[in-house]
Amino acid sequence: MRIVILPALLAMLGAAASAQDAAQPAKSPYESVIGTVDKADTAAKALIIKPDKGDNTTVKWDDKTTFLRIPAGETDMKKAVPATAADVALGDRIVARVFTADPTGKPARTLYVTKQADIAQRLQSTEEEWKNATSGLVSSVDPAAHQIRFMAKVAGSPVPKEIVADIAGKVDYRRYDPDSGKYTEGTLATIKAGDVVRVLGQKSSDGSEIKVQSIGSGSFKTIGVQVKTIDTAAKEISGIEISSKKPITVALRSDTLLKKFSDVAAMTVARQLNPSYQQAGGRGSRGNGGAGGNAGGGYPGGGNPGGGNPGGGNPGGDPAAAGAGGGRGGGRGARNTDIGKLIEQQPSIELADLKPGDAIIVTGATGTDAAKLTATALVAGVEPILRAAPSNGADPLAGSWSTGGAGGGDN
Repeated sequence: MRIVILPALLAMLGAAASAQDAAQPAKSPYESVIGTVDKADTAAKALIIKPDKGDNTTVKWDDKTTFLRIPAGETDMKKAVPATAADVALGDRIVARVFTADPTGKPARTLYVTKQADIAQRLQSTEEEWKNATSGLVSSVDPAAHQIRFMAKVAGSPVPKEIVADIAGKVDYRRYDPDSGKYTEGTLATIKAGDVVRVLGQKSSDGSEIKVQSIGSGSFKTIGVQVKTIDTAAKEISGIEISSKKPITVALRSDTLLKKFSDVAAMTVARQLNPSYQQAGGRGSRGNGGAGGNAGGGYPGGGNPGGGNPGGGNPGGDPAAAGAGGGRGGGRGARNTDIGKLIEQQPSIELADLKPGDAIIVTGATGTDAAKLTATALVAGVEPILRAAPSNGADPLAGSWSTGGAGGGDN
């Protein structure tokens, strides 16, 4: 009896296992390596790829590898056209389908190539498009009503205005990743109150509603920091956030903007934020009013935080209005100063130019670690500003700096 039953039982168990395996999707033997070509060795038939995250990796090819060229920004691989290994050069973007079991040893099955020149052209075109985006701070997100409400400065309004973003249709969501400095694919669920957004779409006649096509978002803030230590090798600053008195680590990227206010420029901003402010020891020097005008860039969210991603273009006002105004310490002319444009006009510095005890104002992105800020821009020489407007708290420039912020677009 055991001789008869055992084979039958094994057969039943085998059938059950086969049915279970059939119910589960088969795992693909391939995985994707995505990054930029750092080195091409045609003799060894190998590429050194710098991924968006992590260390460099090797991708090999052989005569059986298929090379395909795909336009910048295109996601439909069916639109790729035949290419060859000779078409691959430094700076090109690569999507390599490699064997999961041996990704660096076995030749890739398929190599999708996007040329660096195509990417640059696409970025320029997209950046021009994003210059027309509306940026601001999210006040509420209502998925059921298909709406995002945010506060933004608009032409003709001296104060931020609430904008309703209609997200009922197909929307391209992008989210800023502070680790890579790039915008990656996002979702509605990643957007929350307090985020900075830039929105592209069809505006209503009065500009109060936007039928959204694309939206870039990120968790950005502008804070005052008292510097404690500086690690130039690691590109990090340890300090104390002035408003909360909590420790903060400021990480700098290779594309972080570093500026220092001149004495006159610092007083111009200080008097704009607090017209009654007087510099200790006197009434302040006679300023020229800085760059006048505000062309809608006075809210966080303009500019390009880096990583090769198109941002919101020029955050500043009208250059033709530069020098308008005047008066003591910036005087009445300072009230019309575009702070973002004024910052652009200040001299650049290096991280090594800072020293412990300095006060800085930093705009940057936050990730999972609330005690770390990845800076898109940093300005020194800000002591008069922090003294003039201590009530601004966590945002020492009162939302008037737009050097860093959320943008959309492609990698």
